[in-house]
Amino acid sequence: MPPPIDRQTLSLLITDPPRVEWGSFSISDWGGLLPLAQREGVGPLLYWRFSRSGRFPTLPEGVRFALRSLYAASWAANHRLFQELGNILVPFRELGIPAVLLKGGCHALTIYPDPGLRPMSDLDLLVPKSRFLEAVQIVRSLGYVDSEPESLPGIRALLNHEACLVKDTVVVEIHHSLVADKSFTYAVPVDWFWEQTEPLPSLDTRLHGLHMLTPSAQLLYAAAHAMLQHGGHKVPLRWEYDIDQLVRSYADRLDWRLLLSQARAFAWTSALREALSSARENFDTPIPRDVENQLVQTTDRHARLVAEKQIRPATHIHRERLKWLSLNWMGRLQMLAALVFPSPAYMRWRYGFQGHWRLPWYYLVRWGGILKDGLRMAASTVWGGTSLKR
Repeated sequence: MPPPIDRQTLSLLITDPPRVEWGSFSISDWGGLLPLAQREGVGPLLYWRFSRSGRFPTLPEGVRFALRSLYAASWAANHRLFQELGNILVPFRELGIPAVLLKGGCHALTIYPDPGLRPMSDLDLLVPKSRFLEAVQIVRSLGYVDSEPESLPGIRALLNHEACLVKDTVVVEIHHSLVADKSFTYAVPVDWFWEQTEPLPSLDTRLHGLHMLTPSAQLLYAAAHAMLQHGGHKVPLRWEYDIDQLVRSYADRLDWRLLLSQARAFAWTSALREALSSARENFDTPIPRDVENQLVQTTDRHARLVAEKQIRPATHIHRERLKWLSLNWMGRLQMLAALVFPSPAYMRWRYGFQGHWRLPWYYLVRWGGILKDGLRMAASTVWGGTSLKR
């Protein structure tokens, strides 16, 4: 009997296919597995694993076509992203703006055997805060525009640590800090990360001068990004696979002592523990026993937030509550104002209407939705169960 089509089965298929009785999969089983692989961002890895196993020709024709398509689409999208990255780096180099490639872009070029195996939705670049506005202006001069209007004037500078810019299908995020800016309780100084950079190894001359974080800094950043910035319920398998591959690819370079020390200094130990635990659960990530023991015995002030962010919010109010818990008081006031009284430009973007006369109606729609979600949240609390689910 074939195993259930779930994330655990999928993780086994992309790491150790013989442990799964995939030969008995029906067309219906594959029909459930392939969309799951696409949502989790591991479709190209699934294609690669079967191709390398020599068993690819034994798959149903429709499955082979779908897997090839997932890989081809990822390769083409990443090729376009790296072309754009090369274009952006030209003026950066001319003006002496340092840039660090983060997350998926860096992983695709370093810890994956083929850049097409790591699907990406955007490019993330870290630049010094003193050069941030200049870097954003350069990217805009290349035809990029803001991905969405501000919900409240100035709130992007207060709550966001990046500028999200779009041109056609390409999204570029320019960061001046990592994980969160000063309005968030788990924000940390970015100086340590700038001390933990090194040249990015690449044969592509267009990427000359680009840097990446050291392996230890990458692992700590990946954990906090997943568990604090987004929350464990949002973590796709590809992020967990990134963490697994960071540990495996840099086994001889990871400085676990530095990693644990800095996690304690940042109060990110709980995030690191949860991220490594999730990766180990799905990919049997080799974590040193003494590191596990230290992580289990250590906690920090964000442990509750990390735990709450493991649970999938049932309503929009639940989601906003998690963000609320992450903010200091100034950030909370700004967030409340943006939630209840967003700018007219944001309202037109969010609800897709034109004209001024419809604006009051859509504010009522928005407030009604907030009230409805609030009542649902209150009811779930009163009746003793929280309608939150994994």
